[in-house]
Parts: sequence; C-alpha cells; structure tokens
Amino acid sequence: MKPRAKSIFLVATLGMAVSLGAQIPVADPLAAYIPKNIKPYYLDLLVKGDKPEAAGAAADDGERMRKHLAYIRNQVEAGKFVLVGPLTEENRIRGIAVIQAGSLEEAQRIASGDPIVQSGHLAVEVHPILLEDLSAVKFDYAPLEKK
Repeated sequence: MKPRAKSIFLVATLGMAVSLGAQIPVADPLAAYIPKNIKPYYLDLLVKGDKPEAAGAAADDGERMRKHLAYIRNQVEAGKFVLVGPLTEENRIRGIAVIQAGSLEEAQRIASGDPIVQSGHLAVEVHPILLEDLSAVKFDYAPLEKK
C-alpha cells in the first residue's frame, strides 16, 4: 500500500474506532453500589393541613380516621400504595406512603384523594423517588366485616 493510502486507511480506521467507542457505554464506577432492582416510585408525605387541630367531637374524629384508613386499604388493595404508615412522633409530617403510579400527576391524584386530605386536616407533598423493588412487601389485613 502506498504511504498516502496507508494514511487515509489509518485515519478512516481510527475514525471508525472513535465513532464506535462513543457508542459503547462507559462502565459506571458507582454501579457496584447501586442495586440492580431500582424502580421509580412516588413518596407521599402527609403533612399538617390548614385546618387547626382543635379537639373535635370524638365521633367526628373517629369517622374521619375510619374513612382515611379505608382509603389507604383501598389503595393498597389496588396496588397503588406499596408502603404506608404513620410517623410515631408529633411533627409536621404525620404519615408517609410510597405510591406506584405511571406519572407524578397520577401519584398526586391518588395522594389527594384521601378523605382526610380532602377535609383539609392533612395536606400532601408528593416527590419522585427511586427505591429497590418493593413488590415483595405484603400487607396483612383482617377481613372486612359484612354489614
């Protein structure tokens, strides 16, 4: 091969190698520290709402809590809440839920549908998060009483 043809061949070969190299993903140095089963979820924070927490009638408080817990159970059984529970200290944040939804808007609709949120006693903040796959988490509810 002539020297000029060798140079052109070398440049073309090097160009192809660089272009192919750009298409090969570089190994992430943090990959060993990140679980492979990461999934997107939404974190629902139940926070104190606008309504003051004045001592209401016990019957009103009980009925509000029954509706709230029934909503939670419904969302668990629908596969939307994959983790849920109250905080055990008196603070601005009263409870959390991890929501499985197709979008932030859907997660916000689910979180805002809670009767205790609709009443104004609690408000919601919804944030996208990445967690390990939570599909193995199982809830153990008692059977509902038939009325």
